[in-house]
This record gives sequence, structure tokens and C-alpha cells, in this order.
Amino acid sequence: MIGMDFLAALFLFIISVIVSVIMFFLLKIKIGKGIIGFIAEVCVGWFGAWLGWILEHWWIKLWDVYIIPAILGSASLILVLHVLFPPPKE
Repeated sequence: MIGMDFLAALFLFIISVIVSVIMFFLLKIKIGKGIIGFIAEVCVGWFGAWLGWILEHWWIKLWDVYIIPAILGSASLILVLHVLFPPPKE
């Protein structure tokens, strides 16, 4: 995060929002309930995208962000937190 371009951080945020929308609304994989759960999912997704971007360097690169590892990291961290901490039943 230190020394990261603003465009790289913004692009990671966009990836996180897209992955969170897909997982929250389409696949019904949720970390929490309501808008707070969605915001938490975006935050966790951004951190997962950052980890994927830092740990892997392959395929498509845009604004110094490797897109495929960022998407996979975002989705996998959201899924891991969903499994470890399932949301309460409605």
C-alpha cells in the first residue's frame, strides 16, 4: 500500500466492487446482512485483491495491477470469510 499509485488503488477498488456485487447479489455469498454486509464485503474484497496483486504476477497488467490475480484474490478472501463467519439467518 505504501508507494501504490492512486490509479492502482482505484482499480483494485473497482475490481472489489464488481466481485462483491457478483458474490453478494448473484451468488448470495454474504459476509453480513444488508448494506453493512455489502460494505464489509467490498473492504474485504479490496484487501483480497491487493493480496492477489502483491503475491502473483501473471497475465494481464493494467495500471501496474495484475487483473486476474486481483480478481481471484478478492473472490477467494470473500469466500473464505463467508465460510468462516456465516451471516446470521434472516
